[in-house]
Amino acid sequence: MAFGLAVTVLGASSLAACGTEPLGDNPVPPDPSIDEDFFFCRIQPEIIATHNCASGGAGEGGSCHTARSALRLDPAGESDPPPACDEEGVLLEAPPESYENNLESVRFTIRAEPLSSPFYQRPVGIASHPRVIFEPSSTEADLIVEWLTRGAP
Repeated sequence: MAFGLAVTVLGASSLAACGTEPLGDNPVPPDPSIDEDFFFCRIQPEIIATHNCASGGAGEGGSCHTARSALRLDPAGESDPPPACDEEGVLLEAPPESYENNLESVRFTIRAEPLSSPFYQRPVGIASHPRVIFEPSSTEADLIVEWLTRGAP
């Protein structure tokens, strides 16, 4: 018993020397700045809608991101027409509600380092996902990386 107490005390004192920062009462994780217009003009219509991310691909029984995943996507975003955007990808009108819902759902999958973001890693098969949606060298993967590295305008 005395030996266990000594190990515990020594272990605790060595941890105290690690130089940790107190988190405070309400720690807030970093919120990477993202270009919302780019999401509404490019990511939602070209990635989420085109690849049926909410409802799933043929033969999957549907409901992929509407029911079977922590990332809940609004399936209406797959059929809602994209909002008007200019040539530079600036939103010219309010996006459909389904697009706004999907942006809010996607936010928790974004990291400061784009290539470590689940929103990038899962569809390319780097992280756990039931299927590879597209290859890391694809136009779609490049589009996601472009979005995640753009930041807010």
